[in-house]
Amino acid sequence: MSAPAVSVVVPYFENQHGLDRLLAALALQDHPVAEMEVVVSDDGSAVPPVLPPLPFASSVVRQENLGFRAGAARNLGAGASSGEVIVFLDGDMIPEPGFLTALLAGVRDADDGHGALAVGARHHADLSGCDVPAVVEWISTGSAPGARRLEDPQWLAQGYERTADLSRAGTEDFRLVISALLAVDRRLFERCGGFDESLVGYGGEDWDLAFRCWQLGAQFRHVPSARAWHDGPDLAGRGISRAVKDAETLALAQRIPLPSTRGAGVVFEQPWVVVRVGGHDDDAEAYLSAAHLLRDTDAGIWFVDREDVPAALAADPRARAGEPPREILDRALLLADVHAPLRLEVPLRVWCAEGESEVPGLLSVRDLRAVRRGESCPDRRPVPDPGAPVHAADTSTRLEDRVGHAR
Repeated sequence: MSAPAVSVVVPYFENQHGLDRLLAALALQDHPVAEMEVVVSDDGSAVPPVLPPLPFASSVVRQENLGFRAGAARNLGAGASSGEVIVFLDGDMIPEPGFLTALLAGVRDADDGHGALAVGARHHADLSGCDVPAVVEWISTGSAPGARRLEDPQWLAQGYERTADLSRAGTEDFRLVISALLAVDRRLFERCGGFDESLVGYGGEDWDLAFRCWQLGAQFRHVPSARAWHDGPDLAGRGISRAVKDAETLALAQRIPLPSTRGAGVVFEQPWVVVRVGGHDDDAEAYLSAAHLLRDTDAGIWFVDREDVPAALAADPRARAGEPPREILDRALLLADVHAPLRLEVPLRVWCAEGESEVPGLLSVRDLRAVRRGESCPDRRPVPDPGAPVHAADTSTRLEDRVGHAR
């Protein structure tokens, strides 16, 4: 039997009523039932979910209750599925007929060879008093006894309008991707490593996933015709505590190296720009380059041709020996290669702000998303004179003079 075109993964925790309504809505989809499957991924419920008779393939997978682990539950369900496209639907979502067809078309239309991620249109209603027949009536006719439409979040609508439904998305627009009704092609999902399972507790795992997919070169799309209803208001109306949101903010600050997520001045393991340094014969040369590269920049340095960092830099967590790990490169925005001792008359972040560049034999800066998309085109610049913003260090000058000049 061939793999289904789409796998719907439903993270679940002790909400049989919601699951029954979601499954009833999925049974009304116009997508061929032979080409779809549903995997319910239980995040440690005391009583496992029960699946009613369904017209499509369905299964339940379970993980131990170790706290709210939505990302891990989604990964578990995705790993147990086999569809070419994975659709994640939260248990409190109710998709309208045609939802899957529209969302799958959005993924395929957006994919330009580097993977695609599509998000449906989430609308809000108070459906708390609706049983399965009432919910079916709501998504079929737009009205039902006991149902009441709620206001949709304006921040999402404005974001989708600004980005032309994410067709003009930029680096910051991972915030417009929500995992409540999300589709991603399997190859991209596996390439990015899925959801970050170290994120435990409410929120953040969808933005983190979207950011990493973007950095891998993927395209985004919002599909207005892929409509689904969330039972209840948007986040602002759910009474989520400030402490919960603060925890999400701090978790993302450690993972997404943008000024908008972490501010400036704090050192994180994940840098904005990864710098690979080679061609330094002694500790003094290595220290000099590091002092210039790290100045006023969210950077991490890896001395790729040394077994250890210079003793003077050993206490600085931004300096390391060996090659940068893949998980660090996957989240970094820029990659700089330094081939010889150099001096920077401007901070590295200022030099990088001018775009991709290459000074032969000395320094290159590349946009990692552009590299992965095969679009990297650095501006080739001649080796500058000693008065230019970037130039080779004068190794005949005393170290104290060279470092002092940078202050």
